Amino acid sequence: MSMIEETQTFLLDVFGWKIEIHEPTFEAKLGRVCKELGFLELDSCVKSLKDLQKDAKTLQAFSREFSVGETYFFRDLKFFDYFKSVVIPQIVQKNERKLSVWSVGCGSGEELYSIAMILRESIPNIDEWNLFLLGTDVNPEAIDKAKKGVFTQFSFRQTPQWYKSYFKALDGKFEISSKIKKMVRFKYHNAIDEPYGCLPPDSLKFDLILIKNVLIYFDKQKAKTVVNSLFGVIKEGGYLATTPAEYGGGIFDFPNSLRSPDGYLVQKLSRPNEEIAVLQEERQIFKTVIENVLESEPPSEPEPKQPKPAPTEDKYDYYHKALKSVKEGDVEKAKIFFRRALYLDKDFVMAHVVLANVLKKEKKFESAIKHVDNAKAKLLTLEPQDVVELSGGITASDLLAMLDAIKGDAFE
Repeated sequence: MSMIEETQTFLLDVFGWKIEIHEPTFEAKLGRVCKELGFLELDSCVKSLKDLQKDAKTLQAFSREFSVGETYFFRDLKFFDYFKSVVIPQIVQKNERKLSVWSVGCGSGEELYSIAMILRESIPNIDEWNLFLLGTDVNPEAIDKAKKGVFTQFSFRQTPQWYKSYFKALDGKFEISSKIKKMVRFKYHNAIDEPYGCLPPDSLKFDLILIKNVLIYFDKQKAKTVVNSLFGVIKEGGYLATTPAEYGGGIFDFPNSLRSPDGYLVQKLSRPNEEIAVLQEERQIFKTVIENVLESEPPSEPEPKQPKPAPTEDKYDYYHKALKSVKEGDVEKAKIFFRRALYLDKDFVMAHVVLANVLKKEKKFESAIKHVDNAKAKLLTLEPQDVVELSGGITASDLLAMLDAIKGDAFE
């Protein structure tokens, strides 16, 4: 067996990585590893690998040289937009004031720190929450850097402007503030190992697990084993996050789950028949709207007044009741629920959009147009890349374009 083949076997056995090693760069990488481990010859270093599988210094050297390990703050803005506009509201809605997130293969910590900053921006009383934000990596050197929380300008190449208040300049670098640092924790963990040493102490399961740009190193079977293990420690209603590039191949196919169409998230469902039906209806709304809403001149008719809901009632509950009523064919009840949701939040975009579709089918065009215009008015106040709440991942700019296309010249 050649040195390359022996090294590949070592990487597969220890890290689960199945990677191609290019001969021109192999000798340089292995040379740095062997020098760090005190070997004078490459061949003797490779022959000793079986005896070094548990050695921390060996693991650190190989993980640094043979994995990319590159990360930066807010890498993949589309995912973070979805986290802020969809995942956080769902967690806040539970009113439990606790949250558990695990960043698998966290590198030097930018991903988990990004999560922490969004939470502090989005939840005013976040210090009162029971948080368990964990980052793990197989590279001890990366974990040490994450714990220090000091970064170069290179880590900020795609970072929104509001982040600046969370850092202070430090000898040409930037140190993250203590109020963010105290929200997170980091530890060594190999992704192919069982997850039990990483579980949150209160519930033993996570609201969100991120495994992004990690599975690219694994063969399909090893990747499926890792993902299965992680999916087992996600709460009902929680999420497993990945990247579109790692999404395919059946690795993320689970019963009782709902996958986002863009390939970023898999949601674990507790009551599959009911929940999948409701969530799929949310994500199919736009097809229905595009095909059916607003195609002729409106007659004039007033919209009936509805009883005011009690202050303690919840707009999300009304919205889901309305969707269920639409599916059951009880349009009058659906309209009542939609209007109660809109009484609680006049800017509830999806309630306006779906109610518009219901009214159009009843040929109540003026009222339908009113709700489309209300939805568009709210969308214009959002950032173009913001994901619309309960839309299944549609951005504000995309939905605005859809509504413009739906309304058409006939109503301008």
